[in-house]
Parts: sequence; C-alpha cells; structure tokens
Amino acid sequence: MFTLFLVVFLDLVGFGMIIPVFPFYAERIGVAPSSVIFFLGLYSFGQLVGAPLWGSFSDRVGRRPVLLLTLLANAIASWMLAYADTGLTLAISRIISGLAAGNISAAYAYTTDITTDATRPKALGLLGSAFGMGFILGPALGGMLAGGNADDASAFGRVAQGAALLSVVAFVLTLVRLPESLPPEQRHGRTKRREPLSAYFRRPALRDLLFATLVVVAAVAIFQSTLALFGAEKLGIGPRTLGWIYGFTAIISVAIQAGVIGRLTKRFGPAALARFGTVMIAIGLALIPLAPSVPWLCATLSLFAVGSACFNPSMSGLVAATAEPHERGGVLGAYQGVASLGRVVGPMVASGVAQIAGLAWPFAVGAAVSVGGALLLQAAMSSTSAPTAESPQPPA
Repeated sequence: MFTLFLVVFLDLVGFGMIIPVFPFYAERIGVAPSSVIFFLGLYSFGQLVGAPLWGSFSDRVGRRPVLLLTLLANAIASWMLAYADTGLTLAISRIISGLAAGNISAAYAYTTDITTDATRPKALGLLGSAFGMGFILGPALGGMLAGGNADDASAFGRVAQGAALLSVVAFVLTLVRLPESLPPEQRHGRTKRREPLSAYFRRPALRDLLFATLVVVAAVAIFQSTLALFGAEKLGIGPRTLGWIYGFTAIISVAIQAGVIGRLTKRFGPAALARFGTVMIAIGLALIPLAPSVPWLCATLSLFAVGSACFNPSMSGLVAATAEPHERGGVLGAYQGVASLGRVVGPMVASGVAQIAGLAWPFAVGAAVSVGGALLLQAAMSSTSAPTAESPQPPA
C-alpha cells in the first residue's frame, strides 16, 4: 500500500505543480482569460474518457500494466506542455494528460483488491491523503519554481519539465516495486465487452451515488477553475501566493484523510460524512467572494477543505461497496468518469457565468449546486436500495 501511496503522491505532485501557473501562461500565449477555464476543463474531458476505459481495462489485464502505461503517457504530455506555444498544442497536451489521469480508477481498484471490507475505508482515506499531499507540495513547488513574475515563460517550462520528471520517477517506482494486485483467475476474460457507462446507471443504488457525485464534483470544479483568476483580480494574488494557498488547504485535507477519516467513518458512517462534506463545501464556496484579504480567504477555504476531505473517501467507499471484486475496476472507473464529467461541466458553467456576471458569481452557483448535491445524496441514502452507514463495509 505504501508503494501505491507514493506512486499516486508523485503523480499528483506533478499535476499540482501546473495548477498555479497554468492560467497565467495560457493568457501569455494568447488565450483569453474567460477561455482559460475552458482549457482547464479539457483535462477533465480527457479524464472523463480515460477513467472508465482504464478501470475496465485493468479488470481484464491487471492494474499494474495500466498504471505503467498511463504514467508514461503523462510524462510525455507534461514534457509537451513545457514547449506548448499555441492554444492548440496547449489543448492537446491537456487532453492527453487528462486521459492518462484516468488511471486513478485503476489505483482505487488496486486499493480495493488488497483490502477487506473492514480495512477499506481507512485505505481509501490514505489514498485520498496522497492526493491531498500532492496538492500540498505540488502547487507550492510549482509556485516557487515559477516565482512571482506571471510573465516569465521560461519559468512555466521549468514547472512542466519538473512535472514530467516526477511522472517518470513514479513510472520507475511502479515498474520496480509495485506487484500486481489482481490475480489472473479473478480477471474478466480478454474478450469480454467493456460495460458502457450507461449500464451502471441502470443499477438503482449505484445510479443515485453517481448522480450525487456528478453534482458535487461539478461544484468543486467551479471553484478549482475560477480561484486563480478571482484571486488575481480581487486580491492581486500571483502564482507563488496561489501555490501556498493551495498548499494550505491541502494540509487540512491530508490531516483529515490520513489521520481521522477511519475513526470518523466508524462513528458516523460514510453516508453521513458524505452529506456533511457537501454542506461544508457549499458554505466554503459561498464565503469565498466575501473574503477581503488572503488570510480571510484561507479561513474560508479551510471549510471547503474539510468538506472535500470528508466527501471524497466516503463516496468512493460507498461506490466500491456496490461492486463485486471482479468488476471493481469498471465500477470505480464509472465513478471516476462521472466525477470527470463533473469537472468538465463545472468549468463550462463557471466560464459562462463569469463572462455574464463576473468572477465572483461562479462561487455562488457552486454553493447552490452543492446544496442540491446534499439533498440528492440524502434522497439516495434514504432509499432502501442504496448503501448506508450500516452496509457491510465497517471501517478499521
């Protein structure tokens, strides 16, 4: 589990490095500010396609080959990004990187392969903490490499090259240290047709969870795609400061997911934690436009971080509980695919709202959407077919 944790951590550090500098570089090569959000959404579009594909493929050939292939592809995409000088090359590199990032479905499936119902919530929390730690070091490292000058193109090249190098390191680590988790006798036959995403929506319990995921992740994506532009316009935040802000919120997320998520799940259950997370996300989003300074912004984002840390591992655990062992890659791939769809829809909504009403309003829309997600999740958990806190997956 530690090796998988480290692989995911390194991959996410590379991803996180790009976040605080991408909007500034995209504008520098001629992308309109309102279109930057759309370019950020291209990454999620690639992930939307990749997550179900890699999840089902890992059910057939194993988790390790999928992780190796996608880590190598991500290294190539990041290296390409370092030399992108037009909107087209920028878009291509983001789509390829998003396709490769669909490997998270294989990483989640790997975790379910090597855990029991009793240990799964804690393990999924640890995997989530790898994401959080990646977002601690990644944006901070990217901001430091870029410096305070948003017009320095060479600085962005250094950041993208560093991200590529980390993906190479993760590839080597997987090749040398990560064993296969899915024995051949537990795999789907190679000739078995991959289930379309729509097939999972025909399962009532899973369908309700997927819809709730789509709504909440779309709200989170609105935040992620708008914060940099909003901070620069209202508070004069540059890449370096933005990197530290992302790092601050990630520290809170990691502290919860790595430290207490198992105990919280044992006491309250994953369904209650997921609902609580959506409410905290809504409150955090609603307060962001009111922040008059960076310290106030960080205080607001701490609420958002708490909500996100409770929501993500709880939802992935609930979804995993609906799947049989031989189909977990496909089901978790569907889950990640729906989450990616939310990350596509969110930036598109944010872009349209920002053009019409300004950069403060996407956060209000995201807060309203999160409230809708909480209500949807409440309805899903109230149905007799949906998994609840009493489902057979007690935490460690």
